[in-house]
Amino acid sequence: MDVIEYLLDGLEAELALERELGVRSVPFDRSLLEQPHAEPPPVQAATSAPAASSRAPAPGAGRAAKPPPTTPTGRFDFVFLHDRPLSEKGVEMMAKIVVALGRTAETAPIVLGAPLPEARAYVVLGGLALRKFFPGLRGSPGQWLKTPNGADVLVSNSPEYILRFDDASPELKTIKANMWRSLKAVRQRFGQ
Repeated sequence: MDVIEYLLDGLEAELALERELGVRSVPFDRSLLEQPHAEPPPVQAATSAPAASSRAPAPGAGRAAKPPPTTPTGRFDFVFLHDRPLSEKGVEMMAKIVVALGRTAETAPIVLGAPLPEARAYVVLGGLALRKFFPGLRGSPGQWLKTPNGADVLVSNSPEYILRFDDASPELKTIKANMWRSLKAVRQRFGQ
């Protein structure tokens, strides 16, 4: 994916979140920015069937939070760690979380494998990711842990786990509230 496509996807995700929250509504026509000689990006098949919804998804909403194709480098305040690639709905959920934390996919990337980038804290998305990246640590969602080398680790829920629940279930509301409460602690620790 080229840089322009990546930036447009990020802009679309931010606008979709603002529309969903009722903050701002801005029409956006991608065709005005098409490059006449550029090859179209490859089409990828969805990894899961779309869930039935009363609202149509915003254009490009599921693609915006994908990390850049290379492994992130540099020092970060925090990074998200997941044990496998996220589904389209999982990517959409993480895009909303990253934006709500005042970050971008470049400043708070989702890392799927080693080597871990240097970060002040790691937000582990689910128990499988905790065992994959920090085999000796055990914890539950919302709990802060310390690695033997002194790095801070926040255990959180995987977006894939949250997506298993029915939208109307009271359990989902509780899990999302607990997850957001713990993620706000990351935002408070490192600022906007």
